Amino acid sequence: MSVQMDTPITANDQSLDRVLRAALPVLLVATPGTLKRRVQDKLHKLAHAEAGNLLVVKLDLSDSPQAAQRLNLPGGGVLGFRDGDEVSRTEGIPEANTVQTHADFLLGRGPKPGESGAWAADGAPVHVTDAQFEQQVLKSELPVLVDFWAPWCGPCHMIAPTVEKLAAEYTGRLRVAKVNTDENPMWAQRYGVQGIPTLLLVKNGQIVDRMVGVQPEPMLRAAVERALLLN
Repeated sequence: MSVQMDTPITANDQSLDRVLRAALPVLLVATPGTLKRRVQDKLHKLAHAEAGNLLVVKLDLSDSPQAAQRLNLPGGGVLGFRDGDEVSRTEGIPEANTVQTHADFLLGRGPKPGESGAWAADGAPVHVTDAQFEQQVLKSELPVLVDFWAPWCGPCHMIAPTVEKLAAEYTGRLRVAKVNTDENPMWAQRYGVQGIPTLLLVKNGQIVDRMVGVQPEPMLRAAVERALLLN
């Protein structure tokens, strides 16, 4: 099946096999009912931007019980296929960031979802390398709290529980990226990080706040709230 589509296509029980045999990598987004608006917008943008490189497919599991059983995906999820074989899977109600992560992997531009550097699960900090920084931080749809740290840094360990707490509390609204400056010095140098911990709030690829040293939780929380309110 050779297909070049600039809009998402809808699969069902009858068409799923044919769709998965497409010559292009297939990004399959399945949900028992209507997709979230942000996810729908993401799918349309991906289909348009990657026409000829990626086939974007929607599947309503409530209307396709055979497909739901075959894929073992009753509650929804995002799956990647190449040559009809499943190569990536994230189960649960699809989110826009999860869709992007799978698309990046299928296109050879990012790690496999669930591996180091990918946003395997919102609500938990993710360790990001210099090579992954641009994709995972600067191109993130959500604001990102970047924690530049090192294993030997006592103050870094002191602030870590607060950073993890914020990551959990702001699930779906904020991501937290931890960058080990001993192993990944490039972006720290580029941003003029001289002391650690240094925390940056990045939104739409731009730094909107910078904090150096151990910060009280209310100060960190206030900075996050300000970033979320920015257009």
